[in-house]
Amino acid sequence: MKDLIDYAYHTEETVTKSIHRLAAVLLTAVLVLFAAQATAQSGETYPVQPIRIIVPFPAGAVMDSTARTLGQEVSKSIGQQLIIENRPGGSFIIGNLACAKAAPDGYTICLNTNTYSDLVFSNLPYDPHSDFAPIIHLAGISSMLVANANAPFNSFKEMIALSKAKPGSINWGTWGHATAPDIHLRWINHQMGVNITAVPYKGGTQTIPAVISGEIQITQLAVGFSMPMIRAGKLKAIAIIGDRRSPLLPDVPAVAEEGASTGILSYFGLFAPAKTPKPIIDRLNNEFDKAMRVPSVQEFFRKTTLEAIGGSAEQFSTFLKADGANAAKVFKTIGIRPVAAN
Repeated sequence: MKDLIDYAYHTEETVTKSIHRLAAVLLTAVLVLFAAQATAQSGETYPVQPIRIIVPFPAGAVMDSTARTLGQEVSKSIGQQLIIENRPGGSFIIGNLACAKAAPDGYTICLNTNTYSDLVFSNLPYDPHSDFAPIIHLAGISSMLVANANAPFNSFKEMIALSKAKPGSINWGTWGHATAPDIHLRWINHQMGVNITAVPYKGGTQTIPAVISGEIQITQLAVGFSMPMIRAGKLKAIAIIGDRRSPLLPDVPAVAEEGASTGILSYFGLFAPAKTPKPIIDRLNNEFDKAMRVPSVQEFFRKTTLEAIGGSAEQFSTFLKADGANAAKVFKTIGIRPVAAN
């Protein structure tokens, strides 16, 4: 009987020690896991794998080429590849949704144009304000009004005068509801008291042949993109959208000089999924801001007529709030209401 009791006692002691050892191992594993997570969130070892940049524009678009140009420089600095993933379509909703639903670990970020898409669409599958964390304000987009080479006007003033004399006689190519050309057209109609007709197309690539052929008289394009066609005599420059002239076309006035304010701004920046740790946001901000100062990148911005901006994530966030408030006022003034996205 004593032997049985001793056996039971030693067996219990052995099991207890095994449980304690197992508990110690599990506790150590948990502590290591938490330490690794804390280190990752602090940004000390980030990044340890390639970073994906979702671009909701097709390959070759100026926003795509900007992401690739900056990505090459950032990749050199951090020692990890930056992979550009183009997800165009759906009025940018497809790409933005993929970004919003990605893990907030710094390995998926996205390029976007603004955060007031809820003013445009009533059924967004994400919240443009709370589902994204601003990283950096990359650039302002310089665009202009270009007309068919044989259009019966050669300046903004002449276009307005003709529209007043013959309401509805001028057709303006847009990219659809509440796109930049559509907003600027409505804003100019409102400010100048005219009635220029909107003709919606699927995108800028469709408006180019339309304006060259004379199917429409005028449209809005990026300055850098328009230059070759202006030089070739296929299009003529009418005005720069904004409050100052372009250094590439110093003789072409800005619409502000002609009595029309800009209305909304065109720009783009980088965002991360909401809840991405601040140290990672700060690391990304620092790397992209540094890349924007590289001479070859500055030359890229100059050639594409983009205005390099940069700055902190906090500055970008402040800008976005002010821009969204301004857009809300402009949209209310010109009668743009949210519609269901297709």
